[in-house]
Parts: sequence; C-alpha cells; structure tokens
Amino acid sequence: MGTLLERNSSIPDGRRIVFLGDSITDNGLFIAYMESYFMKHMPETRIQLMNLGVSSETASGLSEPDHPYPRPCVFGRLARALRESRPDWVVFGYGMNDGIYHPFSEERFEAYKEGILSLIRAVRETGAKAIAMTPPPFEYESVRRSGENANGASSASAYSWYNPYPDYNNVLRTYKEWLTSLREADAVVNIFDPLERESERRRGQGAPGLTGDGIHPGAEGHWLIARTLLAQLFNVHLQRVPAFAAESGSPTWAKALRERNILLHEAWKEHVGHANPNKAKALPLEEAIRKGDELAEAIRTTIMEQANDCGEETVSQWNGYVRADFYVSGREALVIAPEQAAPGVPWVWRTEFFDAFAYADRELLRRGWHIAYCRISNMYGCPGAVSLMHDFHTYAVGRFGLAEKAALFGFSRGGLYAFHYAAAHPEHTAALYLDAPVLDMRSWPGGRWLGSGDAACWQDCLAVYGLTEQTVDEYDRMPLHLVSAVAAAGIPILLVAGDSDDVVPYGENGALLDKLYRTYGGTMDTIVKPGVGHHPHSLENPAPIVEFIERHAGIM
Repeated sequence: MGTLLERNSSIPDGRRIVFLGDSITDNGLFIAYMESYFMKHMPETRIQLMNLGVSSETASGLSEPDHPYPRPCVFGRLARALRESRPDWVVFGYGMNDGIYHPFSEERFEAYKEGILSLIRAVRETGAKAIAMTPPPFEYESVRRSGENANGASSASAYSWYNPYPDYNNVLRTYKEWLTSLREADAVVNIFDPLERESERRRGQGAPGLTGDGIHPGAEGHWLIARTLLAQLFNVHLQRVPAFAAESGSPTWAKALRERNILLHEAWKEHVGHANPNKAKALPLEEAIRKGDELAEAIRTTIMEQANDCGEETVSQWNGYVRADFYVSGREALVIAPEQAAPGVPWVWRTEFFDAFAYADRELLRRGWHIAYCRISNMYGCPGAVSLMHDFHTYAVGRFGLAEKAALFGFSRGGLYAFHYAAAHPEHTAALYLDAPVLDMRSWPGGRWLGSGDAACWQDCLAVYGLTEQTVDEYDRMPLHLVSAVAAAGIPILLVAGDSDDVVPYGENGALLDKLYRTYGGTMDTIVKPGVGHHPHSLENPAPIVEFIERHAGIM
C-alpha cells in the first residue's frame, strides 16, 4: 500500500485530523511534535490535529483479569467522538493493550481484527479517511519484573500490563503484520519497525531502550512516531531531531504549544466521554477551544518574530569541512563549504542520495566547490518538488554567496529532480550529471517494460503527480518530453550508466536521452559501463566526471 496523499504533492490545508488510541496517544507528545512542525514551518497551513486518546483503551474490548478496572473500549464512545469532532481523517493506534500482555491467542487475535475492521467501517461511513497505525514494539528488557519467581519464570495466570508475557513483542509483531497487509484502511502507518530498529540499535550500544516500562515510549520514541507519520501521511521526510523535539533546550513556543495540546486534549476527551475512571479536570470544550485559538495565534506571532524556518542553522564538521544544516520550506537542507572556494563560488547540487557514490562530489569539494542538498525525498521530481527546489536555490545562493548556476547531480530517481529543475529553471543550471537516471516514470517505478519496478513507489509517484494508471500515458511532462527545451537552453549533460541495469533499464532511459539530446543539438557526453547494473553508481576514478563538470560548469 502506498502512502496516503492527496492526489497532488501539496500539504492538505484545513484538514481536521482526529487521533484515537490508548495511553500512547493519550500522552500525545507525538501529536504535539507534528503540530510543532506545521506551526514552525507552515504556519499558514491550518491543519487541526485533535487528540482523543484514552489511556488503557482497546479496540478489542478485552481486559486482563487483574487490571485495576475493566479496560475501556473505543466503541463505547466512538459514535459521539466522530459526530462531535467531524474529522476528515481519523488516525487510530491500538494493539498494545489488545493482546492483554498474554501469549498469542487466536481468540484474542480475532477480537482485535474484528475491532479494527469495525472501527474502519464506522470511520468511513462518516466520509472520513481511516488511517490505521500499528502498535509500537514491546521492550521486555525495560519491564518491572515483580511477578517473576526465583528462576525468572512468570505465572501464566498472572500475566498483565504489570507483569507481561516475556515474548509479548512477538504477539504485537503478529498484529503489526496483519495491519500492514490490510486493504480496508485508507492507509496503514507502520511505527513498529522504525521504533524496534532504534531500540535494537540503542541496546547494541549498551544504552537503555526507548521506554522506561516496556510499553510507553519516551520523548525520543514519540519523535520517531511523529517523524514516521509526517513521512507517511504528508511526504515530509526528516532525519534530524529538530529543536522543538529536543529533550533539553526546547524553545519556549514549543513548550506553550505542548500545554495547548494538553488543554484541548483533556477538554475533547471529557466532552466526548470515556469509560476510564481517571477523569481529567478539563475546561468546557468551547472555552478550551477559544483559549486554544488564542494561544495558537500568540505562538504563530512568536515564531514569525523570532525567525523564519531557515533560522535553525547548525554548523558542524563533515570530513574536515564545514557543514551547515538548516531548513527551507520545512525541508532539511545542507551546504558543505570547501577550505577555499574556487573562483565564482561554483557548487554541486545533489538532488537525491546525498553522499552515495560521491567520488566526484568529494573531489570537486577538494577543488573548491561547495556541495549542497535538500531532502525532498519521495516526490519524484514532481512540480511540487521543483517549487521546493526553487525555494532552496534562492536561499542557498543568498545565504552562502553561491554562483547563480549549479551543477545538478541526478542519481537514479534523482534524475527526475535534476532534469525537471533544469527544464523549469535553465537560468539556474550550469550542467547536469545524470547517473543511471530515471527519465520515464513508467519505466521506474512503473515497471511497464523491461525493469522490475516498485509497486508501492509507483502508487506514491502517481499520487504526487496527480495521475492514475489511466492518465499517466497522457502526461507529457516527463524528462524525455522536455529534452528539446533543455537542449535549447544550452545545458551540457554527462550521462553515466550501466548497460545491464534491470532496475532503471538503460534502453528505456539513458539511451533514449542520448539519442534525443544529440538530435536536438545538445552537448552530451555518455559513459556506458559494460555489464554493470544499477549499482554501483558513478566511477571510482571520477576524473572524467570532474573534468566534464569543471569544463562546462566551472566559473573562472
């Protein structure tokens, strides 16, 4: 299943997105992080994130015998929650409590599956989109093991949230695998795998896991959940931990936003009602909404007064060179400076896969070229991506004093970005170096002809272009359609590719570009690597690439 996107590449404005779930949603920190991202980087985008999570809740209606009270079930409040909140999207996360911390049971699993499917049906009947979120992993290493006997074994009859089954994570894994194969939901967001990978990485370094009790992620875990949701639902891909999600030194406005999030969450939760006996001391909903709106406007004003979204620039060392990291239009970006800039301050712009097979990039950096990158992954060079690239170009040239024209390096799918940008902005393009480039999306990720393709990427690619399987053949703005315009602009192209590429077949992409570009009178050098597939990219001896770039894009 591809990601849930509108049928274009834009962030959906004005959406009311309701979150349902157990104590992890009730905590709401990942929702506050998402809200902080939009408030910081897209303050004009009025997305409403509404937290209706309830601690201890399930979708299955099950409860372990020694739980302090019968676990609440979402269906006791679902109808009113949907009626009152009027959502466009509903994101729900259940599973951690639904296995009641016992060994796997087909009966419990069936109750969980029926609960999730019933929840999806109820949401979709309102016209809203139903988005399932997997449970997070369970960290037995972090559990208080008070129920263990002297030999470290637990009594099966005593399994509960307080004394869980040691292999409970594999129960949740089964639930996760079922969810990720689900077709009934509009989207499924897998938070289990990224959290488990990070937990394993930390334990491998002798560090604590992501939870203090095996169940509830801490701040870092909540950031990973937020990051995964931003990527899967909004195509915003982030790697760095932003200042607003830092465990220390978080800006004042982010703390105020978290307080606003709690204020509204408590009001909504109590207004809708729930079966958890622990009630919040909440304001009446109308008063909380009014107060929340006032706080939101004050926070937006503070953010605008402090700096734009490029203000969080951090400087570090990268292989002995100075690296600046920052944001442009909410996307992560970086510029690496040489020890001494070459005349005219030339620069290489990696359009995708920063530092992969970067033999030529590093040699040019050594010779005085700046290296730059902006993370707009999984946008496949669509018009929205080109717009973000233009924002990045404007900022990078102004902030770092770079040359107006860059040498764009397009590796694999990066070829879509590089070529589309060159066609839209030839005034900013000194040269193109395309390496095993995608130049026809039907070849990859579509896999229409000789290539293997990628079904999930194909669905995402169609979505960001606003195309369907039926309309893609009518689309006349793929790179191979734009060859005459790029050639007429006098942009020189270096093409490097393997003739045995079965991922992005040379005959469907690079070979067609070579023929067309020469036909239109363009300057074109081509290096074909006999017997080489899609990898490895580039040339281990980058001298031919460096010579081409310096000859055609160097500024003397």
